[in-house]
Amino acid sequence: MAKTLGVHIVADLYGCDPEILKSAEKMAEVFEGAVRHANLNKLSAYYHQFEPYGATGVVVISESHLSFHTWPEHGYVAIDVYTCGDHENAFKAFDYIVEKLQPERVEKDVHFRGVVNEEEEVTFCVSVG
Repeated sequence: MAKTLGVHIVADLYGCDPEILKSAEKMAEVFEGAVRHANLNKLSAYYHQFEPYGATGVVVISESHLSFHTWPEHGYVAIDVYTCGDHENAFKAFDYIVEKLQPERVEKDVHFRGVVNEEEEVTFCVSVG
């Protein structure tokens, strides 16, 4: 039987509040909250504010990363949530982001990454802190 090393959620969120999407600071609050909610281990983060509006950002976690890029004029944000180890944490982080952004529509693809033989010895990401 096979198992996977990580889960990668790639999603398009439509109909989000443009006031949140306009602001790197507000988006950072959502993504930092998702990291805490899912008990992930933040290593670093970078957020960039575009002018006149829009934002992009990434949170690097010991388990991998969370990222976003916004188009507030369309109420749209593209997000990635990728974690190794306990797959449940990726879904917790993703659900938190969706709850905070309250999109009208979500298009989501879930990719299970690194398919290995269950008998194979695997070392998952090491938590910090």
